[in-house]
Order: sequence, then C-alpha cells, then structure tokens
Amino acid sequence: MNKILIVDFSSHKDSIVKIFTEAGYSVEACESAYDAMALLKANDFDLIVSEVELPGDNAFDLYNYISRYYPYVPAIMTTDKEIDLFFDKIFQEGIGNVLVKPVQGMELLNLAEKLISKDGIFGIQNYIQPTDGEIKKIRITASDQIRKAVETVLHEIEKWGFTIKNKSALNLILNEMIINAVYHSHGYTKEKEQRVPVKLRENEFVDVFFARTDSRYGISITDYRGKLSKMRILDSINRAIEQNQLILRAAETGEEISDLVSETGRGIDLVRKLSAEYCFVIKKDVRTEIILLFDSEPSLGRRSNSSLKIIEDAG
Repeated sequence: MNKILIVDFSSHKDSIVKIFTEAGYSVEACESAYDAMALLKANDFDLIVSEVELPGDNAFDLYNYISRYYPYVPAIMTTDKEIDLFFDKIFQEGIGNVLVKPVQGMELLNLAEKLISKDGIFGIQNYIQPTDGEIKKIRITASDQIRKAVETVLHEIEKWGFTIKNKSALNLILNEMIINAVYHSHGYTKEKEQRVPVKLRENEFVDVFFARTDSRYGISITDYRGKLSKMRILDSINRAIEQNQLILRAAETGEEISDLVSETGRGIDLVRKLSAEYCFVIKKDVRTEIILLFDSEPSLGRRSNSSLKIIEDAG
C-alpha cells in the first residue's frame, strides 16, 4: 500500500485526505513544513502533497528540503492562488506539478498514480478511456502536413458531436504544439525562426492521437526524440509570464518593448491558458508527449489559473 504525506492547514485538507483514503492509500497529514520534515525522517512516503502557503515556513522551503534529502519522493503542490503570482519560485525550485484548488479527485489520483509508479504515463488511452476503444492517429513527416492534420482533428471532433466553443484557440494550440514537435524536437529551430518548410529525415515523425468518451475528448502530440525537459518547459512559461507583465506595464506607461518581446514559449503558454487540462510527459532522449483533455462543458478556458503537470521518467 502506497503511503501519502499531506501537508495542508487549509479548509481543503480534509477533502484531499478523503480522496486518497477512499482510493486505498495510507495517509499521514500535518499542517506545517516543520512537522512534515519530522514525519519524513520517521516514515517512508511514496508521495508528498503540500499546500504552497504553510504557517511559519512555506512549501517552497519544504520542497527544497525534499529535493535535497529525498529527491526520489515525488511531490505535488496545491494552491488556491493564481500560479502566475509566484511562478518565479516554481521555476527557481524546479517544481513540475502544481494543482489548483479545489482539486479534482480523479485528476489528483491519476497524477499521483503516475508519479509514484511511472507506469502508463505515455499513451492517450492512459488519460482518457476511449469510446469503443477507438484511437485515431495522424502521422506527420513534414511541416507542410501540419495545417491539414489540424483541420482533420478539428473536423473529426465535431463529427463526434462536440461543440468547440473556441475553435480558433484550439486551432492555434494544435498548430503551435505540432510545429514545436516537428521543428524544435528534430533540431530545426533556426528553420522555424526563418519559417522555412522542413521534411523530417527517414524514420522520423510526429504522431497526433485523438480519442473521446461520451463527455470528453483528448488530443496528444508525440515526438520520439525526447528533447523537451521539465526545466525547459518551466523556463518557457516563466519567460511568457515575464513578457505578459512587460506588455501590461507598457500599456500603462507607453514604454517601447518591441525588442524585448519574442515568440519564445508562446505555444506552451497557450496550452497552459486555454486548455481545460493538460500534461507534459517526458522520457529523455526517447519520447515527449503532450496530453490535452477537454470536457464537453465547459470547453476551452475553464480556469485562468490552470494547473501545471509535468511527468518525467528518469529511468
């Protein structure tokens, strides 16, 4: 039986404890970083779930302690705040998993299981159980195939009976993510910057998978190079947040910032802001998969402070 340490003093603590207890986990709970450190010394835990703001210390201090002395124990941070407000700390500490409260029970359990076991982390079928077991796939071997692939995915989703309320946003997300997978993952960053069409080398390709249930559909973009990393993802998001802040400041002051704004991180930032639920899954030098999940109601933009999920398989 896996053992979970929950560090939380908020009104959400009991519900998080209940989620894990009812799922069959052994649970210890405390309310401060100091108590958590004492429990870590006395027990073996498989996962730590901690609120960001703790009395006295905070979860960043606890995360730093875990990273230093228990790097093999995965951790999830939780918050009811807008994560952009403290993303510089998330980036600084290299934190890959932050869930926004109130946490969704299945989302929390699915993430916990994958972080603990590292089993079933790849494959859209491990994030959405498709109706009749049907998973559609489009294979991309050249940049000039991207636009058609995105059109096909959107068309099939609508054929399934889903209404895409913000079709232009989903179109943009898929284009950005597939472009990144085709160009950046295969060493064509310069060609992307110059908007030069590319054809991948023999036996190189990007796969787009999509599937649905009665109430949800999912899309994944997979490359087989594994060049993305947790820190690159966090760096891209952090840069995007800094640029957004520059733009807002310039709107107030009239400051000229055109030389400071770039497209770096735009794709990942769009996923974060416009997707209902998403996850980056990485095995270094082997595979990267970006999972996007959408509920039929609501569609895009369910939460402005969307959770962050990055699963790395270091094995």
